[in-house]
Amino acid sequence: MATTAKVKVWISNLESLNKVLSTVTAHIECGGPKREGEDFIVTLYMTPSEAQKLASLGFRYEVDVTFGDVLEQRQKEVSKEDRFKGGKIKPKGLGTKR
Repeated sequence: MATTAKVKVWISNLESLNKVLSTVTAHIECGGPKREGEDFIVTLYMTPSEAQKLASLGFRYEVDVTFGDVLEQRQKEVSKEDRFKGGKIKPKGLGTKR
């Protein structure tokens, strides 16, 4: 079972955001919220059990419970090799993909 869920919450104002964040333990996505009509869409990352607490608040929300599984699979693709040999090799380039 996934340990991290991606949750989108539709809120109308700052007070609503404060209410959500004081109810659940979550990490907020970096960057500004997206706008849909009069509402803002805020993306949060939390455990599925924390996501269940949102139902009592009455806000519109969507939960992606498979996000943690996908994240875990993607992390397996990342190399564990130290490309800089403990700081002996200097990084080069701009860090952009080509």
